[in-house]
Amino acid sequence: MMKNKIFILGAIMGSFVLGSCGDFLEEESQSEVIPKTTSDFSELLLGTGYPDESTPNFSFLSLMDDDCAHFLTYASPWNPEGTVETANAITQFPIYSWQPTLADYDGYDSEINETASSTTYAQFYSKILGCNAVLDYIDEAIGTQDDRDRVKAEALAVRALLYFQLVNIYGEPYNHNKDALGVPVRLISNLTEKNIERSTVGYIYEEVILKDLLEAARLLDPLPIMRKNFRINQPAIHILLSRVYLYMENYKECIAEVEKAEKQGIGLLNMVNNLDVILADNGYAPISYNNPEVEWLFGPSAVANHWEYQPGTAPAFRVLWDQVNDQRFLAYALKTASDDNSVYLKKPMSSSELGQSVRSAEAFLNRMEAYALSGEEGLALAELNAFRKTRVIGYTDVNLSGQALLDAIWLERRKELCFEGHRWFDLRRQGMPEIKHTYKAEKGGAVYEYVLQQGDPMYTIPFPNSVVLQNRALVQNPSREMGARQGEIQ
Repeated sequence: MMKNKIFILGAIMGSFVLGSCGDFLEEESQSEVIPKTTSDFSELLLGTGYPDESTPNFSFLSLMDDDCAHFLTYASPWNPEGTVETANAITQFPIYSWQPTLADYDGYDSEINETASSTTYAQFYSKILGCNAVLDYIDEAIGTQDDRDRVKAEALAVRALLYFQLVNIYGEPYNHNKDALGVPVRLISNLTEKNIERSTVGYIYEEVILKDLLEAARLLDPLPIMRKNFRINQPAIHILLSRVYLYMENYKECIAEVEKAEKQGIGLLNMVNNLDVILADNGYAPISYNNPEVEWLFGPSAVANHWEYQPGTAPAFRVLWDQVNDQRFLAYALKTASDDNSVYLKKPMSSSELGQSVRSAEAFLNRMEAYALSGEEGLALAELNAFRKTRVIGYTDVNLSGQALLDAIWLERRKELCFEGHRWFDLRRQGMPEIKHTYKAEKGGAVYEYVLQQGDPMYTIPFPNSVVLQNRALVQNPSREMGARQGEIQ
């Protein structure tokens, strides 16, 4: 029988983050609302486990990748240096310039993340423990076995995604060093340990993420596919599996998962002939359920919305595009909206709407890369050309091989999935290349260039000091021990 008690999730979550064991659990009397049915647990999971419009928020990573730049091409005739020396420009500077203190101090040297519970790290564990609470009791819930299986599969798949994102923020890339420390793992909601050590990146991928997703697929695949209900479904799970296998360089398995998703009905929107499918009242909506490619819509925006680092304005990003014929340039609203070079990106950037998705375009990009890296270059090239024909007006097939083919696939991925939470993670697994950011600290002053070196330790984000202080078993990442990063005058 289910215990006549219910965990107060906030207390449980605080325990994991803060590392205390004295009062990690509170109980409510039988008179309180207690989840009993599968419907109750489904709603509990949606409210406490699923990423919502606000959390977990890791949009700060978008300030660190190569699609971001200080908006120095701003061309307002009345204030041409309007993006320089502003509060936002200064506040976000440590993140934008990859400073070792980025998790503890803003650009004014004011403390941030002062309490562990306020951190991105804590937000992830809050949602993980929401999933765990459902998984602990769903097998005893009142309802059909199919309904129990559906809720359980969702909880497992969501937990897998949360650990995937978490370990790709605070752990080294799997294909670089899977024996490196990742993040602490807890798979039940009843916490008894005061300090929890970090598991390895390999363990988290192989024993947590992969096993959760495979079990979720086993449970959910026999059931009817549900779409556009803000819950993860079968095709989304197989697309996530293809992503995980790609990151692990298990290319055969990656390809197989895309084939499973295809059998479940995924396909590409032909933007050349049918772009108006995603037209909404205020423009195109590529990351919404208007887009038939979207299998699951979830979580907060993955792009930081700061005017001074305005998404889509970086010169090195803009030159990648065929700005006339590539329909994504139109659909994503990357065209400058006024004479001052402003861009009003049509990928969610507010806290009032869901901003991430799992969609079929990623699946085909995963597969073409897996083909290329497993020696099936003919299949990779055919898929790349077919993909581009759904995006670019008047596209003509290219003939590429070797590194040129792989580079073209990576470029296509960069453009297709821009500002959706993929770029920083992709850079990590693609060899952690050098990135350069320019910054102007003062109006009328010099422009400085900051460099993230190839293989830089900062490709693994340091933990906030407040988290390390509360969990004494948590070993800090080397990126926190680096010296201040200095810029060079351009």
